[in-house]
Amino acid sequence: MIIRTAVLEGEVPAADKVHFDREMAETVLPAIRRYPGIRDVKLRWQAEQEAGAPPVYLTFDLYFDGLEAMHAALASDIRQEVRRKLGTIMPLFKGRVYHLILRESD
Repeated sequence: MIIRTAVLEGEVPAADKVHFDREMAETVLPAIRRYPGIRDVKLRWQAEQEAGAPPVYLTFDLYFDGLEAMHAALASDIRQEVRRKLGTIMPLFKGRVYHLILRESD
């Protein structure tokens, strides 16, 4: 199993958090669920920050059977649709976004 984790390290202004979180959960997440070959997707918000940890606002975990399935999904037209949806809400986020490609143990 391959997990592609999108990490949003930073913050959303307090006045925009409800709107941002709702758009992520109600618009972006359902769009990602349409990726070809995706097994699951989870959206996770930080519940508590440990001392010295980076300020991660949220993560998306996308689950695939393997790297080929992940690459096919990322090359799909649906991904371009997701990127357009993200483009409408991401200006509210202040920080950096990066991805981790992880292999889950058997």
